Amino acid sequence: MTVTDTPTHRAEPDDTQVLFEEARQRRKRRWLIAGITALVVVVMALGITIGLLVSRGGGSTRPVSPAGPAPSVAAASAKVSFSIRPVLCYAPTYAVPAGQAPSTGPLPACSPSTQLTASNLQVAPDSGNVNGYTSNSNVNADPQFATYPSTTSSNGEQSQEVLLPGTATSGSSGRYVLGPAGLTRTAIASARAISESGQWTVRLGLTPNGSAQWDSLAAQQFHAIVGVVINGQVVSAPITQPTQRSFASFDGQLQISGGFTEHQAKAIASGL
Repeated sequence: MTVTDTPTHRAEPDDTQVLFEEARQRRKRRWLIAGITALVVVVMALGITIGLLVSRGGGSTRPVSPAGPAPSVAAASAKVSFSIRPVLCYAPTYAVPAGQAPSTGPLPACSPSTQLTASNLQVAPDSGNVNGYTSNSNVNADPQFATYPSTTSSNGEQSQEVLLPGTATSGSSGRYVLGPAGLTRTAIASARAISESGQWTVRLGLTPNGSAQWDSLAAQQFHAIVGVVINGQVVSAPITQPTQRSFASFDGQLQISGGFTEHQAKAIASGL
């Protein structure tokens, strides 16, 4: 028996069947379009809802930006560490010779010739001098502090002697040995950044107790040096009232300069 392929017979389509099939295809297309439209509406609604949740922050819209490095300057609302201390002597840059361990323990007393006392500084008011006074600028840094690392921040440091770095604007590229704090942030009643003659400074108003504390420290350091310490650095180290022949009360007002930019001055004032 020979097996052969038999051609398949195809019946001609009925007109009614054709019309029914076309109607069914049109319904499928309408359902597909309606489904896509509904999906787009849902996605748009979801997007609007998420956008509202992101933008509601204190009643104002906050644009979302890509993550990046933290700002180099602390936020204006951040509190700063602040104190004013007597400057006992200058210290050189930290340097430990090879094979020698850093010095530890309590800081030694400044050598007599390096002490920044009024007698060593020899401050004298002089209206004929461009600065309004003259002084001995040859008081050198005490070399015995070279191997002592700078003091790290601690809760008890306000009542202790410290060794802290200066800034480029504080008048010394080295470091400072300072006595216990004579004034801290608790003495400040108000602080605001101001610009005078193109220089940004911070003007402080002191509490009654703060005013008495500052006058006591300033009188003790009359014609000697005080260090303004902010966040562990000496930002300013001025001679107290060098153009005056006798001490006079500051009446609760104090102004800090340290070569600040506008942003720095405002951040410090806000943090105090």
